[in-house]
Amino acid sequence: MGNTKSASNMSQCAIKNRRRSQKSVSEPITLTVVDEEQPSRWQLSERDLAFLSTQTGFSSEEILRWHKKFFHDNPDGRLDRVAFRQFYRLLRNETPERLNDMCDHIFRAFDVDGNGYVEFGEFLLGFAISSHGDLRSRLNYAFECYDLDSNGYLTEDEIEPVLRAMYTLLGIKHVQDYPPEKFAKDLMKKLDISQDGRVTKDEFIHFLMKDDIYRNTVNPFQ
Repeated sequence: MGNTKSASNMSQCAIKNRRRSQKSVSEPITLTVVDEEQPSRWQLSERDLAFLSTQTGFSSEEILRWHKKFFHDNPDGRLDRVAFRQFYRLLRNETPERLNDMCDHIFRAFDVDGNGYVEFGEFLLGFAISSHGDLRSRLNYAFECYDLDSNGYLTEDEIEPVLRAMYTLLGIKHVQDYPPEKFAKDLMKKLDISQDGRVTKDEFIHFLMKDDIYRNTVNPFQ
């Protein structure tokens, strides 16, 4: 495609040394403009397909199906928080009432470049890793859900509201038996190995890798 123009603002799905230090991918995906007069319409080159297939484990046919669905529903090629919530419901069996609050936190994990939108590459890679990735990769994404200010550390004040959303997602009814604020306090003691009042991603992943009881409530990507 010799005369095509690179899409510099499109789909930095590569999880590189991002603002939140996820490092699964080393270079961004660049998609191709189909019509320069309608720059919101995009297509995937063979190179894009090969790269996405390598990073997600999806076949080219699966990627193209997702691509068609994504751009049919979102012609500008990106999801804001509201559109993400609607689209993400297609991937989960939970009711909107259970999923909506947690969706806002999952959006933060998928929004790799932190620009307030989830582009196609970010969506596809986030979906692939959070649903089919190994445990460490899924916990890596889970950490981003809890890192409300995206500074690379968790505090008890950040953990508690996300746990509330997880309680709703899991359909926990007797909240008074173990309130989220008490859970957050107990979890913080477990996670904060260095006892400095904040939790690193390594501390978060290290503990939850070995403790499935806490992990079953904390991790939205089971």
